[in-house]
Amino acid sequence: MIETEKILHLRRYLPLLIRSQLRSLQCEVKKNNPRRGGYVLNYVHPLHEKPRSQIYVATCGRMYSTSVSESSQPDVIRDKLMSLCDEVKKGRVSSNDLREVIDLCIKNDYQLPSDTGLLLLRCCGNLLPDLETTKRDFLANQILCLVKKNGAALTLEHYNTLLGINEENSKFVNPKEFLIDMNVTPDKNTYRLLLNAATKAGNNEYLWNILTVIKDKNLNIYEDTISSLVHTCLINDNVGEVERTLALMKEAKLSTTKAYTELALEYAKRGNIPNLVKILNEEPQSNVNLLKIIKTLSLSNNSRHIPVVLNFLMTSVPEMEFEISKMIIELMRAGQIANAHTIINYFALNNVTKDIVQKFVNSFMNESIILNVPIDDIVKYANDFIDSGCSLYILTNVAEIGLKLGREKMCLAIFDVMKNKNIEIRPHYYWPLLLRAHHNKGEAEIYLLVKSMVNDGVDIDFDTLCDYILPYVNTGDPVVTLKRLAAIGVSGTLTITPMLSFLLHNNRVEDVMQMCTLYHSRYKVHYKELIKPLVRVYLDTNNVKLCVKLLTSFSQGQDFARMFLKLLIKSEYQSNKYNLPSLLEEFKKCKIKISSNDAIFFKNKLSRNESFNNVETINLINNLVDPELERSSINMLEPKYMNTKELSCYLMELKGNKIDTKNILHKLLIGYCIEKNLQKAEEIKQEYDACQYEWTVSMKSILFELYLKHGKLNEAEALLPDLQITSDKYAIDTVKIMSYAIALVKANNPAKAFDVIQNFIGTNTKIDVHLYCCTLLETLAQSRYHIQTINMLDLLLKKNYCSVSEELLKPLMQIPLEYNDILNAVNTLLTCAQKYKKMPLVIETLSMLLKQKENKNYSNLENVNEYVEQVYNAASEVYSVTIANTFLAIALAILKKREKVHILLQNYDLSMNCFVHYINNTKSIEVLDGILSLIEIIDEKYVLNKNVICTMLISAYSKMGDCKRVLKLWNIMCTKNILPDALFEKRFTAFLLANKIPLPPELKNKKKINASN
Repeated sequence: MIETEKILHLRRYLPLLIRSQLRSLQCEVKKNNPRRGGYVLNYVHPLHEKPRSQIYVATCGRMYSTSVSESSQPDVIRDKLMSLCDEVKKGRVSSNDLREVIDLCIKNDYQLPSDTGLLLLRCCGNLLPDLETTKRDFLANQILCLVKKNGAALTLEHYNTLLGINEENSKFVNPKEFLIDMNVTPDKNTYRLLLNAATKAGNNEYLWNILTVIKDKNLNIYEDTISSLVHTCLINDNVGEVERTLALMKEAKLSTTKAYTELALEYAKRGNIPNLVKILNEEPQSNVNLLKIIKTLSLSNNSRHIPVVLNFLMTSVPEMEFEISKMIIELMRAGQIANAHTIINYFALNNVTKDIVQKFVNSFMNESIILNVPIDDIVKYANDFIDSGCSLYILTNVAEIGLKLGREKMCLAIFDVMKNKNIEIRPHYYWPLLLRAHHNKGEAEIYLLVKSMVNDGVDIDFDTLCDYILPYVNTGDPVVTLKRLAAIGVSGTLTITPMLSFLLHNNRVEDVMQMCTLYHSRYKVHYKELIKPLVRVYLDTNNVKLCVKLLTSFSQGQDFARMFLKLLIKSEYQSNKYNLPSLLEEFKKCKIKISSNDAIFFKNKLSRNESFNNVETINLINNLVDPELERSSINMLEPKYMNTKELSCYLMELKGNKIDTKNILHKLLIGYCIEKNLQKAEEIKQEYDACQYEWTVSMKSILFELYLKHGKLNEAEALLPDLQITSDKYAIDTVKIMSYAIALVKANNPAKAFDVIQNFIGTNTKIDVHLYCCTLLETLAQSRYHIQTINMLDLLLKKNYCSVSEELLKPLMQIPLEYNDILNAVNTLLTCAQKYKKMPLVIETLSMLLKQKENKNYSNLENVNEYVEQVYNAASEVYSVTIANTFLAIALAILKKREKVHILLQNYDLSMNCFVHYINNTKSIEVLDGILSLIEIIDEKYVLNKNVICTMLISAYSKMGDCKRVLKLWNIMCTKNILPDALFEKRFTAFLLANKIPLPPELKNKKKINASN
């Protein structure tokens, strides 16, 4: 082949080379031909003599044994062959070119060289995809004929190439006949090709022919090919042939492992378990093959038989951890999640494998989350694994992955399961969810998550509130924010310190001072969290009043004043920059004291400052010294300054050192009760009892309150006798009495609640329990014993627990209104007006009456106008005509009675104070909507301070987090040309930003103008 190509190339190239040399020689002779020298020059340079053309012809004749004129047609064939071979080597084959060359060779009786024929033969398969297989086969036969011309023989490579081409063209020959026709000895490759061809043909006769030959010649057999043979027989439902094959292989002492594996896989696919088990018993399979069989059972809907195969795998599971995990993932990705779950559960219930099953469970749960398996299924699988003895950490692992992937709903579902199984849900689990909620939907979603945390019993800590909640909700009015958090179950005890810290970090001095004024006697503040931000704020603002206010408003504040001074003086700022004398003067007025050691430290520190030389400051420091204070500065590690987490760690340290823990347990119990953490409090109680420490009245009293808040009445009653027989200040007071009565009503025991109110005497009647009385009446009104609400009201008034107010009387009105008993509602309202000079829920009652008037067909009440007039007249007498008109206008606006509102406003004025009162105090969204509708109905000519009303409405809607109504209010203001004041813009903008709502174009443009100015 190579020699032929060389000759062809040389045949084309040599004439050109000789002509080029002749032309070059002629030019050189002419150029170098001297006028003198004659024969001497030719003698010295004989090569410059022009060769004769006859020499060229003779040379070519000797090389090719023919003349130029006689070999023109073969030259054409050779040129075309050479060109075609070049294209074939480049992977470009044209059926037309191939046919043309073959036709030329046949026409000119041209014999193909062996190598060239082999190359062209390879073209007659998949290299001609556009040609039919029959035509390709025809071309192959033509090429073979040209190669065998003049008695030439085919080589072994020709035969093997032909077998490969036949396979590509789906032409299958009888192996015996093919071998007989061969004129050379076949090699292993020939037998392999024949066996492959017979296997693909699915012709049992061909297969047995070649197998017989292989056996007779004692040739090495290819197991993969035999496995394919078994597979082919099984596809054709010819189990007998399989048995014959295996018998033949055994007789020939050939390996049957792969063949039996193929048979076992087929049995698994068909669900033929008896035969499958027989193979597994008689022909033990490798672990890898067993996993394949398990996978086949799963994919062929025969998963119920998987445990049978797993029994054969049991002893090898530890060595197969990786492969089993891989199979589990493959099954899950193939949609066989339930089967993967079954396999893992089987391992979990087996004593041999239960210790390593955790890795399989982790793989399964991870893949379930990645594959977006339904949440209910994930929860079910997790519960099943736990019930099978797997670790409870499965749930925390699943939650962690869900948090990383942002699967909020799944995480919340897992948290519910953790709660039901008494697994601690730590607050930091919610941090990614809170951040995601902020970026996606804003504060409304954050409040929902916080409510979920409360419902799941999560201990919301300082870091969570300060870093992941407060920065992402609207804190324009911190008091409102605390109320919103309290409404969803996060008490002020937990929120006051983080809120103060957050405000300090943002230099919101006025808000901090407002918080100190409102809550100074209500909550305990953890100053340790506030001192450093307070120092920073003071260095920035020099606000002496803020520091003194914060350090003197709450208990333990004066203790931390020493720490504040220490940090302030240790700072790198110059003393004259932070107005130290004024600060010390205020400390003196507030009777803040320091120890003598503190004073020495402060004076020494100040003396190192070259710019400091103030005798007055030294004297002020000396005036703050209290000789009775022994400790130098404040030790922040003292238990009395620790929070519950720090106390818990300190308790572990004391236990490790075998030190008495009574004092720490006492403080922990008080702390957990204040935080309303029932689970932790009961744990401390059990430990306290186990140590046989004596209980104080204060401990029992605060635990009694905690039990009431969580509805643990039996536990609370067990403590009650000890609290009644003491005159201690911590004994039963009016707050505890009311809390106990409320808990009894919630437990459907109102009779006992009446008995408690009647017979218990509070030890401290100065405490205002009005709110508790309202809660008790409201709880009773919403129960099935609502008819007794009026009796409870009379009892509370008789015991002087409260005074009459609209809020106190509301439960009396809620009962008939809730049951749509309009006549009873009117009578109750008129009774309240006459007896107490109060009219609770008067707007709601008027609205219901007017609705009855509009729907006469559905109303059973006659003379509705008379009842409306009675309510109106009563309101006029109790309040005023203007206020009564305001009630009526709001009720009409609730029902969208535009014309009637206009008629009313033509003759009467409305009370601005009434609007202010209801917007600030009502809990009825219906009344707020009525006021909003009234703003929309009232004409511009009517004199009413709409700006104030709109500003108050935006505040009310913001407290509720109601985006829809906030935007509706803004649209009404734009339509009615009501210009927002600065306070409205501030609250409106803060609300929109907190809820990820784009600012309206009007506000955007205004901000741009302000920025440019």
